[in-house]
Amino acid sequence: MFAETLRHVLCICALGAIFSAAPSVLAESYKLCIPHKLHNVCQDLMKTKPDHEATIECVAGRDRIDCLNLVNKRQADFMAVDPEDMYLAYKMSNQDFAVFAEVRTLEEPTAEFRYEGIILVRKGSPISSLEDLQGKKSCHTGYGRTVGYKVPITKLRKHGIFKLDSDPTLPAVERELKGLSNLFTQSCLVGDYSPDEEINRSLKKKYANLCALCEDPVKCNYPDKFSGYDGAIRCLVENGGDVAFTKVIFVNKYFGLPVGNNPAAPPTGSASPDDYEYLCEDGSRRPVTGRACSWAQRPWQGYMGNGDLRGRYEKLQAELKDMFESGKSYSNKELAKRLLIQENTVLVSKDRPVLPGEHLTRAQYKDVIERLGPYEQKVRFCVSDTIALKKCEAMSKAAFSRYIRPEFVCVLKTVEECVIAIQKDEADVVVLQADNYELARKHNLVSVLYESFKQDDVMVAVINKEIKTDFLKKASLKFSTDDPRAVNAALLFNEKRGQKACPLDIVSADNGVVSIVNAKDLQDNGNQELVCQDLSRKSLKDFNSCNFEATLPTAVFVRSGLGSNNLDGIVHSLTSSAEIFGKNAKQDDVFEMFGEFEPGFKNVIFSDNAAKLVTSSNSVFTFDESHYNKLRCK
Repeated sequence: MFAETLRHVLCICALGAIFSAAPSVLAESYKLCIPHKLHNVCQDLMKTKPDHEATIECVAGRDRIDCLNLVNKRQADFMAVDPEDMYLAYKMSNQDFAVFAEVRTLEEPTAEFRYEGIILVRKGSPISSLEDLQGKKSCHTGYGRTVGYKVPITKLRKHGIFKLDSDPTLPAVERELKGLSNLFTQSCLVGDYSPDEEINRSLKKKYANLCALCEDPVKCNYPDKFSGYDGAIRCLVENGGDVAFTKVIFVNKYFGLPVGNNPAAPPTGSASPDDYEYLCEDGSRRPVTGRACSWAQRPWQGYMGNGDLRGRYEKLQAELKDMFESGKSYSNKELAKRLLIQENTVLVSKDRPVLPGEHLTRAQYKDVIERLGPYEQKVRFCVSDTIALKKCEAMSKAAFSRYIRPEFVCVLKTVEECVIAIQKDEADVVVLQADNYELARKHNLVSVLYESFKQDDVMVAVINKEIKTDFLKKASLKFSTDDPRAVNAALLFNEKRGQKACPLDIVSADNGVVSIVNAKDLQDNGNQELVCQDLSRKSLKDFNSCNFEATLPTAVFVRSGLGSNNLDGIVHSLTSSAEIFGKNAKQDDVFEMFGEFEPGFKNVIFSDNAAKLVTSSNSVFTFDESHYNKLRCK
C-alpha cells in the first residue's frame, strides 16, 4: 500500500514538473526571415535579448525578395522592410501582408512618416498655384534625390507642369534635364548628371541655369552650401531662390521651431518663419509654424508579417522591442543597421497593423515609386531556362521598386532563339557566356557590358621556388577540370610552353608540379612563386601582371545599330542594378544579383563571382576573342 501511494505521489510530482516546464515548451514562436548574409547577426541578437514567453527564430532567405516569398508562403512569419519592400508586398498579395511595427527616430518618435516632402515659398510671393512655378528660380536638395528631385518631378509631371523635352535625338536623361531647365530660369541642382565625367561637365555647361544658384555654379556638386535639405532652404532665403523642395523637419530646424517632442531650438538661419509658407498641391498656402501640407511622404522602415499573425501581434511586438533595444549594443553597427537597428531609433508598435497598399497610398508614396523617370521604353530581357526566368523576374521587381528605369520585362526562349529575337527586334538584351560569343556575332549582335571581377579573382600558375625554369616545359599540371576558367588557364599555359592541347585532351595530375589556381585562394607558405606567360617568375602578390587568365567575360549583348536612346536605357538599367545590387553593394541584401540564386543552381544569368558590370572589359579580362577560340580548338 505504501509503495503504491509513493508511486502515486511520484507520478503527481513528475506531472507537476512537466507542467511547470510547459511554458518554455509551449512558448509562442515566430520566424523572422533575413537575408542569409545577416543570419549570424540575427542569431547573435537573439542571444542577447531577454527570455520571455515568446521566441524568435532566424530563417535565412537569399535576400529580401526571397524573404517576401517565404513570408507569403508561410515558411517565415515576418521580415524587416523598407517602403519599397512594402510596395512589392502590395503588388504580390496586398491583403495577406500587414505592417505592424515601425522604426522611428528618437527625435520624432510620434511622427506619422519618416519625412514629408514640401514646397517652401516666401510669404506674399506671386506663386499661388503649381502653374506659377513656370519661370521661377528653384532650390533642390540634389540631382536624383527623392525629396528634392524625384518627388517634385513626379508630381509636377502628373499635373502637366513639367514635361520631358520632346526631342527624340536627345538621350533620355538629357531630355529630363532640358525639361527642368525649360521650367525654371535658374536653379541649384548639384550632383553627377552622368557617371561619365566628360558627359557630366558637358551637361552642366549646356544647362548652366540648373547650377546658377549654387555656391560654385561651375562645379555644381557636393559639398555646396545651397544643396542638401537645409541648403535648399538657404538657397531660397539667402540666394534669391523662389521655391525650395525639401522636407519638414529641416524647415523646423532652420527656423528654430519644435521638432517632434523636442522644444524649439536656436534657428540655423536668421530669417523669420513668419516670412515663409508652404505651397500646397491645390495652390493654397500654410504657415510654416503650423501643420505642413506635404505632397508626398516617405513611410518609416518597419516590420511586416503575413496574415497568420493576426491576433498574435502583441507578444511579437514586445519581443521585437527587446531584440531591438539589446541590438543597439551589438558590436558591428553597420550589420545591425541592415536589420534596421540603430542607436538613434526606437521601435514603435502600431495599434492597428496596416496593409502595405493602404500605408503607401496614405503617404502618397506609391506614385513616387512608380515614377517613370526619363526612360519610357522597357527592356525586354531574354533568358534561356526557367530558373533564369525566375531570377530575371526577381531582378525586375527589385530594380523597379528601387527606381531603376527602364523597367525589365523578362522573356523565355532558348539561347539561339534569344539571339534571333534580338536580331529581329523581338527582344533587347541577352547575357551570354564566352562559348556563345560566336553565335551572337553570327546574328549581328554586339556586346555592350561585361562582368567585372575583383582584382584578385584571376587564374595564376604557382610553383615551388626550387623548380628550374627548364623543367617547366614538361612539368605536369594540377587544376580543377570542373572549372572552365582553370581549364582555359591550363590551355594557355600549355600554349606558352609550346604544347598544343584541346579542352578534352588536357590532363590534371593529383601531384602536378604546376598548380593552376585562383589568386584569391592563394596561401603563401614562403616557398611559392608565380609563373608568368613568358615563363619568368614573380612574387605571389604580382597576380595582376603575372597570370594565365584566358576566359572571355560573360557579356551583355544587344543588336547592332540600336538607337542611342534605347542603348542608353539598357546600359543605365543594368549598370544601375549592378551598382545597387552587386557584390558587397549597399543593397545587395535586397536582391543578390551575383551569387548562387537557388541551392544547386550556379551562375544563373550572371557569374556567381562577378562583382559588377562595366562598359568595357577590365584590366584582367582583356583576352582576345580569336585567341580564345584558338585555345578552345574551335
